[in-house]
Amino acid sequence: MTFELDVEESNNKKYQYSASHDTSMSDDTFHIPPHRLAQICRRYENELLQMKDWMFWFLMLWTFVILLMEWSEFLFALAVPHAMQAGYVVLLGGYIAHKEVLRWMGVAPRARKGELFVYIWWGTLLAMFIASYTNKNWNVPESMTMLAYEILAYFIITEISKAINIWKGLKSK
Repeated sequence: MTFELDVEESNNKKYQYSASHDTSMSDDTFHIPPHRLAQICRRYENELLQMKDWMFWFLMLWTFVILLMEWSEFLFALAVPHAMQAGYVVLLGGYIAHKEVLRWMGVAPRARKGELFVYIWWGTLLAMFIASYTNKNWNVPESMTMLAYEILAYFIITEISKAINIWKGLKSK
């Protein structure tokens, strides 16, 4: 089974790519060479970057809402729904994966500082630790601590990915 994809480059030349079914893989798997996939990504660069920008602002909204919930749990012992925390971690992972795929495919991402999420969560965690130290009635929610650890782990993974991508680029020159 094969399919073809027409990609129109900026110089108005049309290229036709075909991907053939690889019999060694499952029935629904197609192979597109990485350099062809990079060309497709560059063709749709604006759309991909715009989607990433919308994901960023949607994620910032979720960050604000879940921070309010974490403070409510800290101050008033109102539990943050587990689905809210899990959803946030999944959304953040999706955003990071999308951003890293764009980077590896050679699509230049607009500058967004991933450190911002680390500062927000770890700054909040520090404020909660200080407040709980001064008032024994307040306890830092375990969910807050876990979220901070997960955010830091995501950040470290993206920094490793960036370093490998740079190293790979330098090695190929």
